[in-house]
Amino acid sequence: MNDADLNARLNRVPVPERTEDYWQDFPAQVRVNLRRAAPAHLPQTPRRPGLAWACGLAVALALVSICVHFQPLKAASVSITKHERHLHAELARLDAGLHVLMFNPHGMGYLLAEAN
Repeated sequence: MNDADLNARLNRVPVPERTEDYWQDFPAQVRVNLRRAAPAHLPQTPRRPGLAWACGLAVALALVSICVHFQPLKAASVSITKHERHLHAELARLDAGLHVLMFNPHGMGYLLAEAN
């Protein structure tokens, strides 16, 4: 059904007959129905910003204590230093030939070694 069909069908329906009293009481009736439909004003519970700050502080303290206890930055630093020393040792062992180094789970190794 398109707009023209809908308009034609609506125009064929007769307008209901209302008395003069109905139209005089109509605005008052609308106001009464609006008051009934309006939701009752419920008092809002007070928000607790102190609780949110306390929870945030507790999470921050927990993260700091985990970092202090497990020392993830120190472990990462040791790992980087260990691999750096190993790489320097391998580079120092290179001789005149063509060498390609490969890093595998067991450390550095020669992938291709061609000695002249």
